[in-house]
Amino acid sequence: MRRRHSDLSFAGSIHFVTTVTRERGTWFVHETTCNSILRFIERCRQRASLDCFSYVLMPDHLHLLLFQSDAGSHVSDFMRELKKLTSRHVHPEEYNGKTLWNDHYDDVPVPGLNAVVTKLQYIHANPVRRGLVQTIDEYLWSSARDYLGISKGIILLTKPELIL
Repeated sequence: MRRRHSDLSFAGSIHFVTTVTRERGTWFVHETTCNSILRFIERCRQRASLDCFSYVLMPDHLHLLLFQSDAGSHVSDFMRELKKLTSRHVHPEEYNGKTLWNDHYDDVPVPGLNAVVTKLQYIHANPVRRGLVQTIDEYLWSSARDYLGISKGIILLTKPELIL
């Protein structure tokens, strides 16, 4: 799996990760599919000992804001396992057995709290920008509802202010 940015995996690093489906479309719209992917993200996050600040699962891509708390955890290991598990176990019927994810993913280092806030806002506003909902609290496959205190999501979040 290719990564588009240099390997900046070290304790205390923050990563803005994006991966897209090989075929762009509306693959992740059904509740069962979306919940399955979110459960796999949480399982892989725990195994990799990464903290998740924020996420959004869009119909054809995923954004995550991850914190690497120790030197033993690596975003690349997390992404490899996540793509492998979701490709094996999550099969949108319309996908017809094609390879689910693009080979590469973007991993952009996030330098500090101001940049974290900017990325959080970007992630939560993504469904509104795409016209899927009118307000961020309407989109079910995002950490926005957790931040707004509406409901707890499947993925356990760590709030950035608790770390930084």
